[in-house]
Amino acid sequence: MENGRPIGGWLILFGIGLIASTIILLIYLFSELPNVMEYDVSYINSIYNDEEVSLIFVTTIYPFVSILILLVFNLFLIYLYFTKHKEFPKAYIYLNISMAIIIMSFDFISALSGAVVYFENTAGAVISLILWSAYLLNSQRVKETFVLTKRKKYVKISEEEYELFKQKMNS
Repeated sequence: MENGRPIGGWLILFGIGLIASTIILLIYLFSELPNVMEYDVSYINSIYNDEEVSLIFVTTIYPFVSILILLVFNLFLIYLYFTKHKEFPKAYIYLNISMAIIIMSFDFISALSGAVVYFENTAGAVISLILWSAYLLNSQRVKETFVLTKRKKYVKISEEEYELFKQKMNS
């Protein structure tokens, strides 16, 4: 089982979710693009005071950059998933903690701009993180599937063995 078990069972659903979330992030990214393209710092500074400029910046540039970061995270996770890399479960947990924090910050930004926020996106992200993390950490199938690593293994040899090796290579 050098290559591990094939991706199957709940892991197929997991992979579909990774791909779907990447597509959704792309849609969000392109929906935020017009806001970013219209952002003119000098014009906004001439019309609004510093507090309003900060709020405008936070509601336009921050979501775009955050979605871009989340998209890069997702693409990295998809790479680890399809290469069945050993570090995928840990990377998923760490990167999705970051995603949950970013999603929570979106809710706080919405609240700061005056919208009524119920934090359902944050709650959904945290619940999903807890459930999938428990599965990834405890599932035997996950442990048997994600076994590949790109690290090269080195063997320590003594000075004498090294000299013998050099002699064989030269002859």
